[in-house]
Amino acid sequence: MEQMIKIAPSTPLSTEVSREEKDRLSRSDMLLRDWESEESEKEINQRQLINKLNSLNFRDQTVHIIFRHKHFPRTITFNAFPLPCKDSHLTCRWTEPVDLEVLDECYSFHHMYVPKGQQYLEVKPEVLRIGQDQIQFELPEACREISTRKLKRHQCVGITACMLQNGATYIGSLIDYGASLFRIAVHVAAPQSYRWIDTNAPVTILFSKENQPLYSGECRIFRHDQGSPSRNFILEPLQHQTRRYPPREFRSTRHCLTPPPDAVFKHPLFDKTISLKVHDLSGSGFSLEEDQTGAVLIPGLMIPSMELVFSDGTVLPCMAQVVYCRPREGGRVPIVRCGLAILNMEVADHIRLIGLMHQVADPNTYVCSKVDLDSLWDFFFETGFIYPQKYEFIQANKDRIKATFQKLYHQSPSIATHFIYQHNGRILAHLSTLRFYESSWMLHHHAAIRSIHNRGGLIVLNQIGRFINESHRLISMQMDYVFCYFRPDNKFPSQVFGGVANHIGDPKVCSVDTFAYSHLHCDPTTQAELPQGWCINGAREEDLHDLRNFCEIQSGGLMLKGLHLSPERYKCDDVIAAFRKIGLKRERHLLALRWHDALVAVVMVNIADVGMNLSDLTNAITIIAVDSQQLTPAIAQTLFQKLSVYYETKEIPVLLYPPQAAEPMGLTSEKNYNLWVYDTQNLDPYFGFLKRLLKSIQH
Repeated sequence: MEQMIKIAPSTPLSTEVSREEKDRLSRSDMLLRDWESEESEKEINQRQLINKLNSLNFRDQTVHIIFRHKHFPRTITFNAFPLPCKDSHLTCRWTEPVDLEVLDECYSFHHMYVPKGQQYLEVKPEVLRIGQDQIQFELPEACREISTRKLKRHQCVGITACMLQNGATYIGSLIDYGASLFRIAVHVAAPQSYRWIDTNAPVTILFSKENQPLYSGECRIFRHDQGSPSRNFILEPLQHQTRRYPPREFRSTRHCLTPPPDAVFKHPLFDKTISLKVHDLSGSGFSLEEDQTGAVLIPGLMIPSMELVFSDGTVLPCMAQVVYCRPREGGRVPIVRCGLAILNMEVADHIRLIGLMHQVADPNTYVCSKVDLDSLWDFFFETGFIYPQKYEFIQANKDRIKATFQKLYHQSPSIATHFIYQHNGRILAHLSTLRFYESSWMLHHHAAIRSIHNRGGLIVLNQIGRFINESHRLISMQMDYVFCYFRPDNKFPSQVFGGVANHIGDPKVCSVDTFAYSHLHCDPTTQAELPQGWCINGAREEDLHDLRNFCEIQSGGLMLKGLHLSPERYKCDDVIAAFRKIGLKRERHLLALRWHDALVAVVMVNIADVGMNLSDLTNAITIIAVDSQQLTPAIAQTLFQKLSVYYETKEIPVLLYPPQAAEPMGLTSEKNYNLWVYDTQNLDPYFGFLKRLLKSIQH
């Protein structure tokens, strides 16, 4: 069978073989003989042929019309669009004009190929007329179906191919694609030469479309022609697995669903819709199975747009990448199992996926379910999470707090999640998260019914661990760090979060820093000015460098990164916009207190809806005193008076670091809070500790 290479039909044709024609003709069957076979052959009647031609017309696809040279053993191929056909008369329109004079002089029509899936219909009609724009045929009563390929190829358009080897780069395009072999055409320009290519050594191949990377991988040169300046290469991918992320000990749990969902996508290299069954699924990835003879996936392939379609009609769009392809033995039909990593997914869609996975593992666990808020408030009071002193604050703001919870729990915002363990409709444990800084999520409101038989507190803690493990790599989630505040005298969080930090012993991975907590009572109508030489205004990047130097000496931990106060990352514009989008208040003002231009303290003013955190830690002032000896009670009081203009209430929570700074400032510390921060890039130590902790509690 002749190779299907489109040429420009308007190119002058003569009995002499031009350089361009030599280049085209050299791409003979020999280049592909180990790739294709014509093992099967059957007869197709005229009615079936007409139906296939009309199908191609409907999809704007072409047939291949082959002419054989009158004097030399070579052929050329033209593409043409078949027009609607209702009887034996067929008209095809050339994709480009034809030079009729030269064609008639040098070539004669031989046959036509009609694409049919993995096969071709070889048709030998009678030519009625050849025109400048079209060709007319009388179709035969029957044709034959030939060319069953060992591995299916797909024609590709618009895919840029780049081949690299030992510093030399060759640019061209992807011509056709199969999962085991694909063909590219590249060009060479001086001073480069094809002689630079070692055909016995691997090459690196990059595919892209409109500057969007689609594939990169190492390949073996399977075949090539001798074309110049354009040359065809058939390449075989060498990688059966690619590493998207570093290996981990604790991986996401995969589940096989019944009925299984479908993964539906347009193949990025040849733009055909593919639908494959999902074998197993987790919140971070899934595996598919496909027939080996028609395989379309290779390790490293990026799929920018894919949909996971469930039997109930749920559709979850995502971006994915193939990470491995492994032949599966034992079946009658050769099968390849392909693993894919989810690279991105809208937060709300990913929460739905996580919720489904948690329900499969334990039907009593819920993620972002539409919880009955009256039951939730009863639960908070029953567990003692809302104790009398805390309720005094809640009671004074209860209407506003109820409105905030309504938005957080019923509007499924992308900045908040909640995890609930319940049995027979009764809530037994609860934990929620809040994306409070640009790439930091806050864990809070952890409570559980105290019972010897209830392990709900540990279960929701495990849920949040799974959530972080399966979500932190998603671009949309923005989860580089997780953090929480807990009282040092609170046994359970001290055992868990403090225990993790002690177990790891590396504050660059997990850190705990102590803050003094107080309430300020200020009258914003009272004017106060700092003494001469003192000023407070917007923090500069150099202030944050000084702050980092101070904190490195104090603790050397993750505190500044978790609070988004590092010089490289301190803006919170995106997360503030996300809060506002769902009608929630969120502001942050970053200030620096200076004395004679020397940094004394960095002040972070967080403003949020009252009760977003029931200890009001999200609506508080955080002060990090770099030079606490300069902060006299008079300076501190004036500072607080100036900061009170940001708040509507006269009583303002303040977190102060280091806690020893409270005394020279004349502050009475009501209690201490520990700030726990974890870097999500290294989660194995956390899960290792939690696994041992759960075992010790069970025994």
